[in-house]
Amino acid sequence: MASVARCLGASLVSAALAQQVGQLSQEHHIPMSVESCKRAGGCTTEETQIVMDMQWRWIHNKDAYNNCLPGEFWDKDLCPDPKTCSQNCAMEGVDEKGYTENYKAWPVEKGIKLEFPNAPRVYMLDGEDKYKMFKLKNKEFTFDVDLSSLPCGMNAALYFVEMDEHGDKSGLNPGGAKYGAGYCDAQCPHMRYIRGEANLLDWEQTHSAMNPDGEILTGGHEGRYGYCCAEMDILEANTAAGVYTAHPCSEEKQAVCEGKEQCGDRGEGLTGYCDKDGCGFSSYRMGDKQFWGPGQDFAVDTSKPMTIITQFVTHDNTDDGDLVDIRRLYLQDGKLFKNSQARVLEGGGDSLTDSMCNEQNKAFNQTSNGYKDAGGMKTMGEALGRGMVLSMSIWDDSFGRMLWLDGEKSRFDEDPNTLGVKRGPCPFKYGTHEDTTQYAKEHGSMSATFTNVRYGDLDSTYSLI
Repeated sequence: MASVARCLGASLVSAALAQQVGQLSQEHHIPMSVESCKRAGGCTTEETQIVMDMQWRWIHNKDAYNNCLPGEFWDKDLCPDPKTCSQNCAMEGVDEKGYTENYKAWPVEKGIKLEFPNAPRVYMLDGEDKYKMFKLKNKEFTFDVDLSSLPCGMNAALYFVEMDEHGDKSGLNPGGAKYGAGYCDAQCPHMRYIRGEANLLDWEQTHSAMNPDGEILTGGHEGRYGYCCAEMDILEANTAAGVYTAHPCSEEKQAVCEGKEQCGDRGEGLTGYCDKDGCGFSSYRMGDKQFWGPGQDFAVDTSKPMTIITQFVTHDNTDDGDLVDIRRLYLQDGKLFKNSQARVLEGGGDSLTDSMCNEQNKAFNQTSNGYKDAGGMKTMGEALGRGMVLSMSIWDDSFGRMLWLDGEKSRFDEDPNTLGVKRGPCPFKYGTHEDTTQYAKEHGSMSATFTNVRYGDLDSTYSLI
């Protein structure tokens, strides 16, 4: 079945059956400067562009203005089957005004500001029509972030995914990276289009899942296939809690999945192609409740901007070596901070390694070890060596309430006093979309600003700040 899934759309080689590109709005990209750094020679500026994900775009019939997905279901006339849907429907461009006024994605000096709730997920381009590929083994990645307006339940995310460099551009998908196509991650998301073909088979079935309160909720729809690839979460955070997480995959590059065995199922302990839970370092969960938070009582004051440095160390200190350690440093108000210690683990540590990840898994009584099953640090490093695409977003989640990130517990039947249950200080019942929008009404708009991206040799990107 794996070979069948990977070949989704392979038989459709005619451009006439492609997911079309709309002609109503001229596509715009937000300019963003980054720096490439070397220990000897300093940093040089590179000009990149930011593009929004195609999932946020208007998908309409190519010759008119009718939505191909007008509500819960695909339009049966335009989309009776995947081939016809790909032939009939086009993803529309977004002009400069659309980015700023409709989607609230604002250019700032050397960066981008994403305002909730409109801001889309965005990716970094190298030129007009291909993604910038970051190869980070034996390298470090540094950026500034301001998430000071984000309360419990919110998530400012900056991360890498092993998307195709050209956004799966082909006869099936003429827009490719220029239109933000080709997204995949370790959750194996069931995207509306995969490799240019509408993912509408089985769409009529409703999706069911258990929420943190133990209730089985039914609603929403998704196609038969998921799209999987390795994911390295550099930051998922709000002012109350933060984490960085490695999500390796057993399949190289991008893989189309079908069914629980391939796509995975947490409830049944099935890893699938990718480790959905990942191995992460959350200071709060690891026992240091005063490391990350708003105000002067915390080592890293989340009420102010900060610089985050992530280092990818190999066993022999070469670009070809095996990844063995993912380290974290923080810079704020001219002071450099090492990451907090894993106080709750017998072996301690302040970074992600295979030994730390496996000890964490046992200490927190996890029922499976998807990280190890998917190949651990070595496999994560191989993806980083092949090249990964930078993604940034700001979001909330009414279903899970972001409790896995910041909650006193993430399930109704958990005991907050049990080791590993507390991810942060946020109340169990808080975090719905209603909660976050009400917070914005009372406290003002919420946003995440990502600036001053630098990457290069170890210890080369932050000494110059």
